[in-house]
Amino acid sequence: MLRTLSRVLLTFLARTRLVPLPILMLAAGLLMGGLADLRAAPPEAEPAPGPRSPFSYPAGRLLFSGERNGQWDLYQWVPEPGPHGTIVPLTRTPEPEGNPVWWPRHRLILCSRRQPDGRWGLVALRLDGTTAWTLTDPLGNLGWPQPSPWDDRILAVREDPVTGFTQPGWCVFPDGGFQPIGGTEDPAGGQMAWIAPDEILVTRVSPQGSDLCHRLLSTGEERPLVQGGRNWLPAAAPSGGPPFFFTRRVGQTGSIFSLRPRPDAPWDYDPCTLGRPYDWQPAVTPDREGLLFLSLRDGRFRVVWRRLDDGHEQEIPLTGFTGIYHPTWFVP
Repeated sequence: MLRTLSRVLLTFLARTRLVPLPILMLAAGLLMGGLADLRAAPPEAEPAPGPRSPFSYPAGRLLFSGERNGQWDLYQWVPEPGPHGTIVPLTRTPEPEGNPVWWPRHRLILCSRRQPDGRWGLVALRLDGTTAWTLTDPLGNLGWPQPSPWDDRILAVREDPVTGFTQPGWCVFPDGGFQPIGGTEDPAGGQMAWIAPDEILVTRVSPQGSDLCHRLLSTGEERPLVQGGRNWLPAAAPSGGPPFFFTRRVGQTGSIFSLRPRPDAPWDYDPCTLGRPYDWQPAVTPDREGLLFLSLRDGRFRVVWRRLDDGHEQEIPLTGFTGIYHPTWFVP
C-alpha cells in the first residue's frame, strides 16, 4: 500500500514540486523517496538547550495516524501512567486514515479516509471512533481538513486524480459541497491554516518550490509571505490566530520556523527547531504554549513536544508503530 502511494506522490512531485496531496496523509512518498538522502545529509548545528526544569505535558492527549501491521489507523496517546503513557486505538477500519484534527466546536475528530471506490474523502468521527459524517467529491480526492474555530466551515484540499492538480477550498458542515478558493488559473495550492474568520495561510506552487501566502477570503486578495525553497504545512493555534509556524525546506534540511505578522508582505520568520536533519508537520497545542512536530532522529521520525517559552523538548514514547504522522494535541 505504501509503495503504491509513494509512486503516486512522486509522480505528482515531479509535476508540481509541492506535496499537499490527500495522499500525503500517510506521507509515504516523502519518507520513502527522500529518506536515504536525508540520512546522508550532514547534521546541522543544534540550538543551545534551554534551561532544565521539571517537565509535564499540557492537559489533554495526543491524536495521530499510525501504521501497525501494514494498516493505517487513528490513535490517541494519554500521558498517564507515566513515564510511557497509554496508547488507545481510535479506529479499526480496512481503509487507511490520516490528517486527524480535533474540532472543539462540534466535539468531533476530522480526518481523511480512503473510500471503497478508491477516492479519499473527509470524515468526522466521534470520540468512540464511530463515523458521524462523510464527504466525498465527484471531481477528486479531499484531504487536509482544517475546521474553523468560529463557524461551520472546513478548509480542505482537492486533488484531481488524473492531472495531480491540487486546489484549496472549503466546505460547510454538515451540508458539504466543496467550494474552490480561487480558480483553475491560479497556481496549485495546498495546506492551509486559520488566521481569522476572513484570513487564512495557504501554500502555493511557485517556480522556486512553494510559497506561503496570506489570503483574504472575502475579497480574494492574496500575497506571498515567505518565498524561496519549499514553504508549506502552516500551523496556527487551534482556536485561530498566533502563534504561527510552518515547515521550510532548503536543500536537504527541513526546519520549523515561527511567523511574525507584519502589516505589509513579507512577514518576518525565525528558526524554531533547526532541523536534525528534518523537522516537519508542526501543530500548536491548545494552550498556545507548546509545539508538536515530527523530527527525523536516529533514522526514523519521532513525535516531539517542544515548550515555546524555553525550548525544552521531550520525545513522546510511541512504540509498536512502523510509521507515525500528523500528530496533534487536543483536550476532549
